[in-house]
Amino acid sequence: MSLTVTIDTPDQSVETPTIVKPAPSSGISVLIIGAGPVGVFTALECWRKGHQVRILERSPVSSTQGDFFTVAPQVIKHIQTWPELIDENERIAPDPWISYHKLTGEFLTQPAPFNWSAQLKTESTDDRQHSPLRIYRHNRPKFLKMLIKQLNRLGIRVEYGHRAIEYYENNEKAGVVLDNNQKLEADVVVAADGIGTKSHKIVNGHDIRAWNSGLASFRTAFPVERIMDDPELRERFKILDGGHPHFELWHGPGTDFSVFRNEETISWLLMHKDTGTAKESWSETVSADKVLDHLTEVVPEFSEQAKKLIKCTPEDGIIDWKLMWRNPQPNIVSPLGRVVQVGDAAHTFLPSSGGGVNQGIEGAISLATCLQLGGKDGIKWATKIHNKLRFERVSCCQKIGFINQQRRHNPDTKAVERDPSIIKSEYGQWIWKHDPEQYARDNYYKALDHLQNGTSFQNTNIPPGHTYELWSVDDLMADLEAGRPIKFAGDWS
Repeated sequence: MSLTVTIDTPDQSVETPTIVKPAPSSGISVLIIGAGPVGVFTALECWRKGHQVRILERSPVSSTQGDFFTVAPQVIKHIQTWPELIDENERIAPDPWISYHKLTGEFLTQPAPFNWSAQLKTESTDDRQHSPLRIYRHNRPKFLKMLIKQLNRLGIRVEYGHRAIEYYENNEKAGVVLDNNQKLEADVVVAADGIGTKSHKIVNGHDIRAWNSGLASFRTAFPVERIMDDPELRERFKILDGGHPHFELWHGPGTDFSVFRNEETISWLLMHKDTGTAKESWSETVSADKVLDHLTEVVPEFSEQAKKLIKCTPEDGIIDWKLMWRNPQPNIVSPLGRVVQVGDAAHTFLPSSGGGVNQGIEGAISLATCLQLGGKDGIKWATKIHNKLRFERVSCCQKIGFINQQRRHNPDTKAVERDPSIIKSEYGQWIWKHDPEQYARDNYYKALDHLQNGTSFQNTNIPPGHTYELWSVDDLMADLEAGRPIKFAGDWS
């Protein structure tokens, strides 16, 4: 027999209280399962919208796993609504310049600032200190630590060491059963516990099928001191003139390699064909010799300097992450509307999409806003409106991963040498100029009328001119295997 109990909060560092004031109390209690970047940001946004927040994490301590991801302008804009985060966000994510290369390491383009679709013509140079249009290449552990510090300023402590093994709901509450058979309940439960979430059973009645993409990525990040004793590596993978970190993207038929170097850390990622040994796990590692054996067999022309870099990786420091494809998930809300999935629990992305953490945080903002607009008596409609406003956009962002992957693995090396722009990733303005909070406010009641009364409603947070149609992994794989370019109607630029 299970009991509903209160979990004691472990000791955590006390931060100076935030100067941000929350909205008036909504009376809605929100229990968040998972304290990764998306889960923690969900807690921050729910607090800011006046909801009562509690957050659990299955790991015994805060996660230090992961390497780097790009945080896009629409997310940076919302990070900057927290005054305490503005300077720290700038400090831990210095502005990198980007260059493109052959797999030999030879430059295709010289290092240059990242350009968000040529930026906005109205932006002045004087306004760029906290400009949301520069690139932010964040170290995942540091980014998460920054968000948790802000959570501590609110007086909210992550409760570690508690794994949710079952989700449930009724007309009044939702809840989780923990692995010690205890139960916790709230008005809304948010599943932010990743691809292995147990919330699929209540949301869709089944686990989400995954397809093997046939690809995997060797990836790591480690202290830059490990290369500093080697003059060749110190010079080749150095900070650029002007103090800019360097983000290198190397491309060739069937594979790509990237290197990112800042003052403290160097990371690299090698996309490769999966031999059947890769896993969706941050805890299982492979040796540098395995990576080098792969390169010798598949990319004999690969840069010797990059091979030396790979050899410098700490033992047990390389992850071989299996890339799995999952169909777009139209429904991320339970039947009674009280369990909602966010982040990887709701949608997965290929690394080439550059969208996983960004769409997860957009979802956190949208959910908190919809709950605020719906109020305690309108939770069921609020979560379903959130689902309606988010699905098509997220699905289009997932497509970007397939488009970019096809571009990066262009087999026509001569064409790439003539015009390197054909392998550059697409990140259209429809992605990074979006404001998920304002979009929810502008469309909440239109979507409510649509769901309740069947009135016409069309999302406008997708590529202009694009009419959304549900797609599947099978469809895109057929195009990829046939060598057909993946294209969609509308302006995706």
